[in-house]
Amino acid sequence: MDLSIVVPAYNEERRLQPTLDGWTAWLDGFDGTAEIVVSDDGSTDGTAALVERAAASDPRIRLNRLEQNAGKGGAVRSGMLAATGAYRFYVDADMNIAPFHVDPALALLRSGVADVVTGKRSLARYAETERSPARLAAGAAVQVTRRILVLPVITDTQAGFKGFTAEWAEKVFHAATIDSFAFDIEVLYLARRMGARIAEMPVEVEFRDDSTFDVGKHLPPFIEDIWRIRMNAWRGRYS
Repeated sequence: MDLSIVVPAYNEERRLQPTLDGWTAWLDGFDGTAEIVVSDDGSTDGTAALVERAAASDPRIRLNRLEQNAGKGGAVRSGMLAATGAYRFYVDADMNIAPFHVDPALALLRSGVADVVTGKRSLARYAETERSPARLAAGAAVQVTRRILVLPVITDTQAGFKGFTAEWAEKVFHAATIDSFAFDIEVLYLARRMGARIAEMPVEVEFRDDSTFDVGKHLPPFIEDIWRIRMNAWRGRYS
């Protein structure tokens, strides 16, 4: 398989079909073999059934199902390790970053310029479109914490668009441990620690006004897990 697109999904029955339609339409013009792996994080709605119906009519789609809800990081990790592509990307279920971004990212990976490509949003544009001051403040707190503790060099860790060669996907995701929203930070920290060449690539983001990130619920464990990454490193967990 040339390319894998991994889509983590938790109770995404309402908005997943347009995402599958968008990715399959893009794959129709892709010169190579490809798969879309929907990594269902123990959904309790009709997400799994929707993917199974889609897979019945398009063999490029397949379901990777976690029996219990693990968190987005757990779903991405499981999906990336279940994928079979020589190049593996994980993207968000709302397709807020369009499929055409894969083309320049693949060029970086195939040329050997990069082992890992991570999307870089315009932070000014993000600040303009994000309508929640609380989420803006939470994002700033996360970025300050991760820069101080674990990863000072990446501009934007949280864009839902990252690509890996198969070799580096296997290395990084077999070592990853974080299931919360902080998993992106751990993934990039591990890639850098292991010596991967990481390229940041500008991406255009279409604003979605239905974020699943709840500041009160998700920010405290987010910050705690950044500390956990630091502690894992100090204790030799990643050696």
